[in-house]
Amino acid sequence: MSGSEELDGLRRAESQREVLLLLVERGEAMSSKDVAEALGPTRNAVNTALFNLFNQGRADRGPRGLHRDKMGPLLVNLLEQHLVGE
Repeated sequence: MSGSEELDGLRRAESQREVLLLLVERGEAMSSKDVAEALGPTRNAVNTALFNLFNQGRADRGPRGLHRDKMGPLLVNLLEQHLVGE
């Protein structure tokens, strides 16, 4: 699967997209509780999104249940433009 196809799949997975964008924008590791509080979905929904992002290689699990993106803060604008389609 090409990088473009992978990003198109992420575009369709709204919860994963929102979680990834938040992690990229914050630029720091966050707990699933913090992500849920920032975005509004249940912790279970956030944990599912984080699990999928980890399996896709888009997020890392850190110590004490903290998660962070693997893309870096410089890519947030490019990622937002591609996923939102602007």
